[in-house]
Amino acid sequence: MALGCGCAGSHAARVQEADVGQHHVRFTVPHGWEHLDHGRTQLLRFDEAELGLADLGPVTADAMARELERARARWLAGQRLDAFERVRELRSPALRYASSGQQAEFWRPWTDLTWVPTAADSAAIGPAFDALIRGTRALPPPTPDLLYQYVADLVLDAHGLEIAGRERRSVHGIEWTVYELWNRVSHGGRTHVAFTVDDGDLLALTMDRGLPEQLEPAFESVLASLEVSPRSSARGR
Repeated sequence: MALGCGCAGSHAARVQEADVGQHHVRFTVPHGWEHLDHGRTQLLRFDEAELGLADLGPVTADAMARELERARARWLAGQRLDAFERVRELRSPALRYASSGQQAEFWRPWTDLTWVPTAADSAAIGPAFDALIRGTRALPPPTPDLLYQYVADLVLDAHGLEIAGRERRSVHGIEWTVYELWNRVSHGGRTHVAFTVDDGDLLALTMDRGLPEQLEPAFESVLASLEVSPRSSARGR
């Protein structure tokens, strides 16, 4: 864990650059907030209030294939168990919300081979990677509402909340989808989440905890300042 540039108690807004998993971002840290770099997740805090900016992994078939190619590279480098773990951790909304039959069909070429990882036939591992990559093309692309559900399931405590509104915003040339949520009974407790698909990978900005009057101005400020650019060294991880 590393603090972002500047003192945690500083009251001067500052521009911060960070690698959020596969995304390279630049944003303005609001006055008085601190920035904590956790790699795939960036946290912004002020007292008990917290915003999160997180890489939630691949969304498109091409991005899933890139994740599998990274795992294959580990295998070719002799890091078999690490490669197998990266495959096991593969996730995407297309996989999460596929039917049990679709999931079984996707994973069958791999699970049949790697039931006992240390005993897997090396000659068959390459074709199994190929089969997984082909399988990504058979999964249906997620809709914006399914992407929201994915974000909600992974990083939001959305129990008891319903969607109050949604909109599309263009921020520094990147299209973001912004959802507003509120308590379905009282219509209070408003919160927001924004997400974008950057070169096939999902990036989300969330209001994690705190009072709306603290969070909303900071959320809007950070979102309005967010610049997302490709970074070849980050994409090679």
